[in-house]
Amino acid sequence: PITVAAGETIQIRGCDCYGGNCGSGGCANPHVGWKTPHHDYFCPNYFYSQNYNPSAGGRDFTSLMAAFLASGDTIIGTPQCWGDWDEDNSNGGYDHDFEDFVLIWAYRDTFTGYHDGASGTVPQSQCRAYGWVMQDAAPGLDINYRILVDGNLVANGVANQYRADLTGTCTGGTCGYSQDLWGLISPNVQHTIRVQGQNPYNSSWFDLSGTYKTIRCSLPPSVDLKVNNQDGTIRLTSPAQYLLSRTSSNADTCTASGSWTGTKGQSGSTNYAGITTGSYTYTLTCSNPIGSASDSVTVIVYNPPAVDLKVNNTDGPLTLISPANFTLSWISRDATNCSAASSNGSWVGNVVVAGNQSMSGVSTGTHTYTITCSNQYESASDSVTVIVIAPLRGTIAVTYARLLLFAPSLDQPAQTLTGEVTGGVPPYSILVRVRAPSGAQFSLNRNGSAWSVTPENSGDLNFGTTEEGIWTAWADLTDDFGQIYRTPSVVWEVAWHPVRGRP
Repeated sequence: PITVAAGETIQIRGCDCYGGNCGSGGCANPHVGWKTPHHDYFCPNYFYSQNYNPSAGGRDFTSLMAAFLASGDTIIGTPQCWGDWDEDNSNGGYDHDFEDFVLIWAYRDTFTGYHDGASGTVPQSQCRAYGWVMQDAAPGLDINYRILVDGNLVANGVANQYRADLTGTCTGGTCGYSQDLWGLISPNVQHTIRVQGQNPYNSSWFDLSGTYKTIRCSLPPSVDLKVNNQDGTIRLTSPAQYLLSRTSSNADTCTASGSWTGTKGQSGSTNYAGITTGSYTYTLTCSNPIGSASDSVTVIVYNPPAVDLKVNNTDGPLTLISPANFTLSWISRDATNCSAASSNGSWVGNVVVAGNQSMSGVSTGTHTYTITCSNQYESASDSVTVIVIAPLRGTIAVTYARLLLFAPSLDQPAQTLTGEVTGGVPPYSILVRVRAPSGAQFSLNRNGSAWSVTPENSGDLNFGTTEEGIWTAWADLTDDFGQIYRTPSVVWEVAWHPVRGRP
């Protein structure tokens, strides 16, 4: 067999046995043809021609060319053939004794390749074009590749990696290529990927098998569900009103489950109102072909506890006179436990959720009583205040037990009364009552916790000396709380002469 390489010139000897002696021993089966890495083509009697006319180009290349082109090899140069021949005029024509033919042609190596990259929606790690190309004759030429996305060139390179792991340097034969597309194409959008190899002999580009793949490079989906702009669990009192809001990315579909159902948009919000007691969990799952993600929020709607504390069936504050006796009573709602406290420490500890408590002998002061009732979610408190005051009391006194009739005219003093107020709730109102020996009465108003009636402030410089006999005086006291108290009476004697000595 004949071994040839691309572009090699091959000399083939053949002989034409038409009407002559074909050299020593003759040539029964002359043959010509070609040998390439792809084909082994030889034809006996290939150049046999009944009308051999070299001047007219009668050499029979037509069949040779047809066979060459049909073989799949690509011709580069034009085959040529020529020879030498002898003429024998004795037979009136040409006598072909022995001829040398030189057949010159070139063939081009063939190239194959494949685009192994994925189709469909892929994660970032698979967002690439990769595959292999091969030169059939393996002459060790680098083969360029280029990648077109939606018809636009985005990357190119040399297929010079080992196909097995797409690493290292491949010097010939079947070599691989790999091109990361992440960042070169828009994510979450379908693109058509076309990979081409380049023929190193004429720089033309050819499509690799398996190309024109549709790919969508996507990240895994994410979703964020909030209630009233909060994550996790929130607690609201009944009837509750709240807003569910959702956002997602890289998602194709979102589906609700739990306390809501159905297909939801990838972003949006839903209002809820008038929701009664209970626990409500809302879950949203968003998906695309490479995965899914979920988020949940929980809304607990409850009745808050309530408690009402009263003292003597009033909300207070209540003012009582010492020593005070009163009753604390309370009721609660939606409570599981209650506890008591007081400012004077007389009422503390756990108590029933509804009841009453009698208090007796409570001393003066401001006393606050509090009850706190709770459930598993929160607590509520109520307080009452009891003000215990001292009883209203007071005194009255005379300055002189005996006076002269119209004493000031004798250069003697008239009467002066003094008094004090204790207990009760100021301010105090004092009504000083005076009864003359004749039985006539008059009164004077005073205020404050210490008071006096004098000739000067009474409007009578002869106060308490205008009649002879026994004078009497007392005071009626009133405090701001409304207590009334009358002091014991005091007396003094008035005479026209000092029968018992000077006052």
